[in-house]
Amino acid sequence: MFRQPAWFVKLALILPVSFSAGPCMAQERGTAAAEATPNPQERIVITVDDQKMTAAEVEKFIQSLPPQFRAYYAGPARYLLPQYLVQLKVLAGEARKEKLEEQPEVKQAIEIARNSILADAEKRRLERSIPVTDAQIQAEYEKEKPSLEEVRIRRLLIRTSTAALSPTARPTRPPLPEAEARKKIEDLRKQILAGADFAELARANSEDLATAGSGGDMGYSSRQTMLPPLANAAYALSPGQVSDIIATPYGLELIKLEDKRIKPLDEVRPQLESQLRQGKLQEILQGLVAQHRVDVDKEFFTPPKKTTGPAPSPSSQSPGH
Repeated sequence: MFRQPAWFVKLALILPVSFSAGPCMAQERGTAAAEATPNPQERIVITVDDQKMTAAEVEKFIQSLPPQFRAYYAGPARYLLPQYLVQLKVLAGEARKEKLEEQPEVKQAIEIARNSILADAEKRRLERSIPVTDAQIQAEYEKEKPSLEEVRIRRLLIRTSTAALSPTARPTRPPLPEAEARKKIEDLRKQILAGADFAELARANSEDLATAGSGGDMGYSSRQTMLPPLANAAYALSPGQVSDIIATPYGLELIKLEDKRIKPLDEVRPQLESQLRQGKLQEILQGLVAQHRVDVDKEFFTPPKKTTGPAPSPSSQSPGH
């Protein structure tokens, strides 16, 4: 059964789902959904009675979701959207028939949602209006360089019987007892130090499915996105060096540092522009608020003090007391 998350329920108030008018009943669409249209974005993908919803409207809905959910509902959970969107439209129609929007609590919820949408729209407008110069971006880039350092490593993982199964592990062979796994990876490290190709050995032996096929190549990664034991080892190496054996939650590992770099400015320009605008936006918001008479009941918003008295005895909590 499709369960609607709490934030999805809120979206029923916050996000109007737009259906275009047109004579058709709600139905499952298979191959018939592939009817040719001049513009793929104008393809009708959902119909409810005489109303239709286009591919473009669905994509707009997905982009309106909270950021942490967009990729999920644009990808693996996309199939859940039709049921929700159809239910949303049907239930909203029934609510209008019952004139539920006239109920005080519904009116209040709609007004809260409306204010939230307007406030977010104004924040986006203000942010877009803030000028950011190339010189400011360059200065921000120089300041942020320490956090923009990346390493490119190759990884070779040998699973142990006590290790957790990595999301990208390749369980095509049974995990080894700790002693056997350590002996195997020690032998592999000796081969590498003697001149064997790390990539070839990783391709043949690594149990990390995501990287084994590319010779263990993990691409460029920042310290924040890596397992701490791998990050600590990687940032201590020089290009071309191979690490000692590293114990991680997934087993025993070796890494080879291929390259170390600072992210190029072109890659992080949008991020830096956003940081600069966000900083200035806070100043603008403070200025806007200062133009209004604001009075806050601080006592009401003060968190309640924690009680330090003795906990009630179990007998006082039992039925009949």
